[in-house]
Amino acid sequence: MKLEHPPNKLIRPTPQFTPCHMFFYGSLMDPKTLKNILELPSTPVLQPASVTDFATKMFGIYPTLYPKKDSKVTGMVWEVTLESQFKRLEEYEGSAYTWCECDVEWDNGQVLKDCRTFCWASDVESGDLEDGDFDMERYRRHFRRPDRSTKG
Repeated sequence: MKLEHPPNKLIRPTPQFTPCHMFFYGSLMDPKTLKNILELPSTPVLQPASVTDFATKMFGIYPTLYPKKDSKVTGMVWEVTLESQFKRLEEYEGSAYTWCECDVEWDNGQVLKDCRTFCWASDVESGDLEDGDFDMERYRRHFRRPDRSTKG
């Protein structure tokens, strides 16, 4: 999909990291998954938010985000404060995704500028994606990794 004037510019990762808020719209909306991926000492608190001019399609069991005018995606926001956390998120997302900048809107209507999210890195019309919605409960029941802090 060629974007002439995307609402939020796709960005290539740069070596310079600065703390940023991340918008999650799939498995990373689950606090236990985020805790496990980042090896956090406690379960993070995520805040509900949305992005406009984006839509999702499914890549297997996972959603993908791509620019689409006049669309809205709901999700969660969390602040990434360490470069090592961001790198783990990039590793978790894999090469099928790339990070991009976005503005998120909190439930109270306030807008948080210059956030990051992971977008589909390829052609949205490639045939790798299907229409559908992410099912968090299905993900939690069948696909979520066990909590690393739990023994047994």
